[in-house]
Amino acid sequence: MAKLKQLSIKVSFEQTPEKEIALTGFLFYCNGLLLQQQAVRDNTLQFNFEKSTTGNFPAEIDSNELRLFIAPAADKKLQSVSSIEELQKYKPYEPVLTTDANGGISILPIPQIIVQFWPFCNCRVTGKVLKWFQIGNNWKERSICRARVHICEIDAIRYWIYHIPDTIIAKIPEVILTPKEVIKFPVPTPDPAPFFRNKVAASTQQPADIFKTVSIDQQLMEAAATLPELSLDIRQNLASGNLNLIRETILNNYTLFHPWFCLWPWWWPYFYRCNELAIVYTDANGRFDTNVSYWCFGDKPDIYIWVEYMINGVWTTVYNPPIPCYTLWNYVCGSNINILVTDPRVPGDCCCNCPIPGELVWIRTVGGNGTSVSHINQSALISQPPPGQNVAYNRIGLTDAAANGDGFFATAVGDFKRPFGGSPTFYMGFGSDLPNAGIYYYRWRYQQVSRADLSSVTGSIEYLTNLEMKGYDFEYIDSNSDVQIGYNSVKLGPQLPVGGTNNLYIIPPTQPNLPPFNAPEASPQWYERTHNTRTIAFDSTALMNGTMPGGDGLYEFTLELFDQAGNLLTNIPRSTFKVPDYNDAGLSVNAPDELLDGPTATTANAFKVLVRIDNSKCQSDIYTVNVNGLPASTDCCGFVSYKPGGVEADLDLSFKATHPNNFAVFSFGVTKGTCGGVPNAGASGMVIDDSPSGYALNSGIYDKHFTPIQLLDTCYIDGKAAFAETLSVIAMATDGNSRVSANDAPYRIAAFALEP
Repeated sequence: MAKLKQLSIKVSFEQTPEKEIALTGFLFYCNGLLLQQQAVRDNTLQFNFEKSTTGNFPAEIDSNELRLFIAPAADKKLQSVSSIEELQKYKPYEPVLTTDANGGISILPIPQIIVQFWPFCNCRVTGKVLKWFQIGNNWKERSICRARVHICEIDAIRYWIYHIPDTIIAKIPEVILTPKEVIKFPVPTPDPAPFFRNKVAASTQQPADIFKTVSIDQQLMEAAATLPELSLDIRQNLASGNLNLIRETILNNYTLFHPWFCLWPWWWPYFYRCNELAIVYTDANGRFDTNVSYWCFGDKPDIYIWVEYMINGVWTTVYNPPIPCYTLWNYVCGSNINILVTDPRVPGDCCCNCPIPGELVWIRTVGGNGTSVSHINQSALISQPPPGQNVAYNRIGLTDAAANGDGFFATAVGDFKRPFGGSPTFYMGFGSDLPNAGIYYYRWRYQQVSRADLSSVTGSIEYLTNLEMKGYDFEYIDSNSDVQIGYNSVKLGPQLPVGGTNNLYIIPPTQPNLPPFNAPEASPQWYERTHNTRTIAFDSTALMNGTMPGGDGLYEFTLELFDQAGNLLTNIPRSTFKVPDYNDAGLSVNAPDELLDGPTATTANAFKVLVRIDNSKCQSDIYTVNVNGLPASTDCCGFVSYKPGGVEADLDLSFKATHPNNFAVFSFGVTKGTCGGVPNAGASGMVIDDSPSGYALNSGIYDKHFTPIQLLDTCYIDGKAAFAETLSVIAMATDGNSRVSANDAPYRIAAFALEP
């Protein structure tokens, strides 16, 4: 083979395109290294190896060592391609290089089956990013501003279907025709996964129903039960063993297969290739609106969207649902797309720079969008035990708020029964006239006032000293002259001693470019607005391990204010201190006397709140079945003879569900074979409930007696059956946003079999 110093190739089409298509040629060495890229000019590609862009190869190259790709040049990003892998998303044509007797190299015309994918069309994509928030007793829909929205097009399957490996195609008949296992979808965020729920019906649901906890297993069961029926012809084609026929069957019935593909994530990269068209940011109303160019094979684009949000200075994925079930197939350009985000880390900030007027301090929540301080009980509320409970406990310092991850733990407004644990954070709002010389700093302190059993103790006064930064967004121009959003932060505290006072934190001004911060970037805006500032966080488990003085118990947390010279303020106008309205946390009210230190008719010294801290661990166990009061066996095999001596015995099921301070709930179930739950054998409740479903409580042990027929029921005729017992004991404590699951007991499961 002759060596080449330059290469000239004529480029033509099998069918002349309706509109002229600009083309670029990419010449690669056989090992995948890019040699040159050149534009097609006058239907000719001209490469000169004496001016190789790589500098890694000799000036003379064998033609059989080359690979040529031709791609449409409509996308300016094509110019930055440097590898064959990067080039693939532009749907290139790779011709065979043919050498004639004179050493000339030619290629066949570009086939129409490739060219049909190349034209670009324009489409306007618009929509809104939303989230539901529980404000007091109501759910409200709020826009999410400053979210980063990724707009993608799903490439036409007709182009990719024959690029999918045979090994993947060969798996499809077995998985669909004779399914043995559904691979669980790895949910990356707390978004509800409707899979096959009717989206129109889902949009009319009440928010409380939308956000109810649904296990992944339950979602998969719902999904599997509603898979579309496949016709006999489709089943026969899948069972044929002919891989080309299977490919064509998938291609011709692609819409029908989306729900099936949704259950097996390992299929997604092969059948759904995303081409990112644009990245946009939502405005103050949560809206996004942009024009994109897409491969316009077919009538309309197939649009998929995923969303990021800046969390603790890092762009974090908060919405990224399964592609097969959330792609907008045949999207009507310009039609509105509503994106519902449910990630608890996304705050419901004011998006339109709306600070609180005046010299006000609004103590709002524990947790960013979590527990209103108005929903933390401040009085020694000792009520009669509710039905089924034998202990009347003091509700002081407990909250009635729900939390993410509650599962089977239910709360009700006014039913103060859950403590705090984990890493609580106090969020506040500050008025637009702060900081000023009179009110400039704040500081949080705490003091233990009762032990876990609420016996009195006078703990030392301690100060919370965690580092607190407040983040802000700003605009900058990138290398493509596009406006982008950046992130930076400033330190609120703790500051160096001011006037001899330690552990002070600066009250943030309405904008980061105002004193004392004076952020230098363009158009800086607080990431969390001044009405929702994280003022302090602390690890309450440090109270248990001795890092911080104290332990489980009742604590008084106090917010103090200081002037610019570091002097502690007292006799502050009491109207300065605001808290959320009990029934609508979006509104403020003057803090009541119980939440103020040293209140008078007109003044107060500080804000204070009593909070019950509990980080104790739950305990659980399932015990061997008792027969006539004695363990059925001494081994772990689980066989239970219920007719010793030919007489039916008394059977006793028992389990342990405890918590040192009683702040836990349990759920116990008994399942028989594949028959489902055994009637009246399951129980749930708080660990102090003394008769849930007839189970007696004694020193943390629940037990209930059954006759054999009560457990066997329809299996009594055969006289034997296998059973599974399951037990969950979970902590009730919340960090303000989420239940503290780290304190849960291990999930328990045990099995036994009844036989005569």
